[in-house]
Amino acid sequence: MPDSDPLEHPRVTLPKNLSETLKRLEDAELVTLLREVIAEAERRGVMKPVNKAAAPQAVPAAKFQARQSKSSGAPADLPAGKANLIKASYSAGMKPSAIARMFRLSQSVVNRVLDLPAKSKGNRPTI
Repeated sequence: MPDSDPLEHPRVTLPKNLSETLKRLEDAELVTLLREVIAEAERRGVMKPVNKAAAPQAVPAAKFQARQSKSSGAPADLPAGKANLIKASYSAGMKPSAIARMFRLSQSVVNRVLDLPAKSKGNRPTI
């Protein structure tokens, strides 16, 4: 029996106060934990895989209008924890576009949280 050795795969127990323990993690540690938990959940089939090179999907017009009318997507609409994760991901070396895909946000929202200027398309003269 290859699985009979308990030292080979020790059982991991989570603390009873997991939320308090998570509050003590550094931002970079939290980003690493999040990335690894997502990867493991995808591997087990608990969560749909996040396709990093996915083509934009067609959105029904009614759904698009509802999103547009809700808000402009300002950072004030984001929970503080998500904004902190975005900043930690950026400081850990992730690109804003990858962060936007990971959190399923628009790049403009991520850029507003990071306070980055929007990309200009081409060399358009300013008026």
